[in-house]
Amino acid sequence: MKIIYQFFNHPFFVMIGGISTLIAVIGLLLVFMFFIFGITPLLWRLGLGRWIRKIAIASDDEIYNSLRADMIDSGIFRKGNIVPISSDHLAKVKDHNLILIHYQSFNQVQIKEILSNKKSGTGMIFYYPEYSPRDDKKIPNNMIRLISSKENTTIVNFRGRLLNDIITTLIATSYAKK
Repeated sequence: MKIIYQFFNHPFFVMIGGISTLIAVIGLLLVFMFFIFGITPLLWRLGLGRWIRKIAIASDDEIYNSLRADMIDSGIFRKGNIVPISSDHLAKVKDHNLILIHYQSFNQVQIKEILSNKKSGTGMIFYYPEYSPRDDKKIPNNMIRLISSKENTTIVNFRGRLLNDIITTLIATSYAKK
């Protein structure tokens, strides 16, 4: 046993052990820093978006009630954070920083008005459930270009994807610019 102890107590092994320990400690500190500076801001933004920010739904009453129920039933969003915007009050778009728009509830002139009232940092999601690229019931190309020319906008046609895009938009736009 004493021979094995003396063999591993050689200065070479002591130096390698010290270097290995130093690398392990530095690696652990880096992992901790990456977590703090990488994940924590995202979780903070999601928390702010989930608990504080209002989500405006621009649609007719029937669609609003259906979308609101889906969002509340998901368990992610609170009842008090979901508010309606009717076709009579499209200027209210300026007051919100996350808006879900049911595309079929509005005509092209109203969609253009909504887009013109959109603030730069506002997240805007257009919900078009009947969209199919092969179908005649699709968003005209000029409207798609207009929507895509605005920052933080997307078009969604599935309800499951809609919840995912709302969460992504909450994270992407839940910060105060300095």
